[in-house]
Amino acid sequence: MSETTTRGFTRRNFIKGAALLTAAGTLAGCAPQTSGVEETTATEVQPDEIYSGACRGNCAGGCFLNVHVRNGQVVRTTARDMPDTRYNRICTRGLSHVGRIYSSERLQYPMKRVGERGEGKFERISWDEAIDEIASKWKGYSDEFGPESMAVFSGSGNYAICSGVGAMGMVTRFVNVVGASTIPLNVDAAHGMAFGHIMGAGPYGTNNEPADYENASVFICWGANPSISQPQVMHFILDARDKGTKYVVIDEVFNANAAMADWFVPVKASTDGALAMGALHEVIEQGWIDEEFAKSATEAPLLVKEDGAYLHMSDLGVEPTEGDVNPQTGEPTVIDPYVVWDEDAGEAVALTESTNPKLREVGEVNGIKVRTVMEIVEEAVADYTPDAASELCGVSADDIRELARTYAQDGPVTTYAMFGDDHYINGHYNYWPIYALAGLTGNVCKEGAGLGFSELTQTSIINPAVVAPTDSSGNPCQGAGRSLLVNQVQEILDTGEFAGESLTLKGVYVTNTNPLATMANHEYTVNWFKQIEFVVVADMNMTETAKYADILLPVAHWFEQTDMYSSYGTAPFFLWQEKAIEPSFESKPDFEIYKLLAEKMGYGEYMNLDPEGFIAEWLDSDAARELGVTFDAIKENKAVRVLPGEHYVAFADKVFGTPTTRFSLYRDTMAPAYNIGQDIDMSKELTLYWEPAKYAGENSESRKKYPYHMLSEHMRTRTHTQWWEVGYMDEYEPDPIVRINPDDAKELGLAEGDEVRLYNDLGSVTMKCVVNAGLPRGTVSSGRSFQAGEFIDGHFASLPSNEFNQVCANQAFNDVAVAIEKA
Repeated sequence: MSETTTRGFTRRNFIKGAALLTAAGTLAGCAPQTSGVEETTATEVQPDEIYSGACRGNCAGGCFLNVHVRNGQVVRTTARDMPDTRYNRICTRGLSHVGRIYSSERLQYPMKRVGERGEGKFERISWDEAIDEIASKWKGYSDEFGPESMAVFSGSGNYAICSGVGAMGMVTRFVNVVGASTIPLNVDAAHGMAFGHIMGAGPYGTNNEPADYENASVFICWGANPSISQPQVMHFILDARDKGTKYVVIDEVFNANAAMADWFVPVKASTDGALAMGALHEVIEQGWIDEEFAKSATEAPLLVKEDGAYLHMSDLGVEPTEGDVNPQTGEPTVIDPYVVWDEDAGEAVALTESTNPKLREVGEVNGIKVRTVMEIVEEAVADYTPDAASELCGVSADDIRELARTYAQDGPVTTYAMFGDDHYINGHYNYWPIYALAGLTGNVCKEGAGLGFSELTQTSIINPAVVAPTDSSGNPCQGAGRSLLVNQVQEILDTGEFAGESLTLKGVYVTNTNPLATMANHEYTVNWFKQIEFVVVADMNMTETAKYADILLPVAHWFEQTDMYSSYGTAPFFLWQEKAIEPSFESKPDFEIYKLLAEKMGYGEYMNLDPEGFIAEWLDSDAARELGVTFDAIKENKAVRVLPGEHYVAFADKVFGTPTTRFSLYRDTMAPAYNIGQDIDMSKELTLYWEPAKYAGENSESRKKYPYHMLSEHMRTRTHTQWWEVGYMDEYEPDPIVRINPDDAKELGLAEGDEVRLYNDLGSVTMKCVVNAGLPRGTVSSGRSFQAGEFIDGHFASLPSNEFNQVCANQAFNDVAVAIEKA
């Protein structure tokens, strides 16, 4: 239900309102005809209706908005009060939704391609024609080649659950119902793989909630730029600093974030793991390990046999027992406890029975040679003295020692580690040492000592049945097909196989993503989009990807539908999206499109819900009710806290989501994130390990030919490519630019504003250069939110490789080496 307000009408208000309405195309003078428009007075202006809204692109936002509607049109947005007003925020993008809703780039009706793929030539068709053709082809492919022959390619453009890609949302239900394959983005995966193995994900990633930042004595921002990428949390950091928290920034670039630091630590590209290994070496050398925490909450005391496997009680002659039934396998779990040496008992005991486990020098148990995990970690960092690490990472040995001392003696320390280190082929090797440095100094599991990933990941309260529906007879839907890899689609089309098994991929349905602009190795993506037989794109705008569609479907804006925001925000709340206005033109919510397609293909019984019904079923769990998170509560209050307690501290009980339930420092088995028969060198995956970036590393073979490291950046005015269509935002960041160090510019004979060509073996891009002293020599940077046609020539996404790490499926946007020449 909306709220109404009345406001005074001043000259200042008129000017502001006129600017907004001009952008919206709603001023009377902008209409083709103005005759018959009645003169009105200020007192006759209709008051705004105010609806609750959520900003929900992939900026880790989740900002709560007032959506102001006048005469059936959105006229502005403002920040709305959260239940905890410390989380109130709105940024330039949140303030400019009017420009998105009424953009000239909005898709107005369904269209069918009439030119070549990528030309952007279409003819108008009706919704009935569009749904008929899509359903006919989809069902035909499914009948002839199996349901996996169509793939749904969804991204991160909307983290709501009805029309977005929030956890276990309607798109997941749709995929399960029609049996389609999926093409994940394979992005931000190195960090996810790392923290998943080390700590497991809690309801707020691995970190404490932002309101806890002020409890830190030291706040270390490691490989992140929240001043640009997460402005909604930056104020928590600065508020903490104002209250006495020391702010430390570890980054390659002196940027807006680093400028606010009390201590800036400049590190070479993707050598953060080496820096952390050096600091951990110093911690161990000085005897600064938090032994109580290491013994009680980490894997440090666990015993490992010579073959690399953990020692279990069965190795000592104790028969395993049966535990609870595993709901996934239907079989009882096997309980075979890990073994430690208990100093009080003077013997080897089950981990669960030990009161004082030994960290070192056990040597042998019942004739079995063993080492503790602590000894394995110490061996892993043995060569990373501060002096040796300094040579690798560029941070002075004294600063490495000071970083170690800071973690050991100045706590509690919060470590805010996001995705800066993720976007390299060696990405996950950087995170384990960083996490281990914090963990072994006891800077986790308590107030002021958060660690790592800081976004809402509360999935434990979701009713899983919502994405696995049954028909009226209780028959389950067929379930999803295989999850493919974004860098293997071309190979699937060429060979008819994926991971050694037959797969005929005929078509792709693209929603909430713009892969032509955002995926690494642009030419690869273009090629397979041109080759695949059938492409459907559902989007608000004529994006770069939309131009490659056979059928193009116009999607409603977030404020034109009812929905609920649920995932990857930085505020600990689910947010209710009221339908504020009717969908523009002929656009429809994704939710409705999924239903139409399913019904046309004969699966309508599985999709017989409206948005409110879906949200109610999604929240129908005892875990949600225990937290007070119910459908009635969210609809009535518009925002509901979903983290336990009033002040959330991650893993406060020191129980982690790992096989050992402890903070992980070692693993004796490794399940790669993907498996296509690749060779895996397990020596890199068992414990702390680091290697240089494959392409960006300063001594790599690529840098000999292409001497500059290319960084990609987030932008203030766009979330990935979203908001590209807002004209007045372009006034601030109108064109792609590359930033370059002044000495490098001088050496290359470049001046501010010169057009330059950046190139490597994969592709090239031409744009203007800007001289920026914040960049180190040999490094250039550019925003990666532009699309084809905005560059002078080429494409920025053509520069990074789509190569994956041996165990991690990820986009290495920053692992890029280029040469530069004046265009």
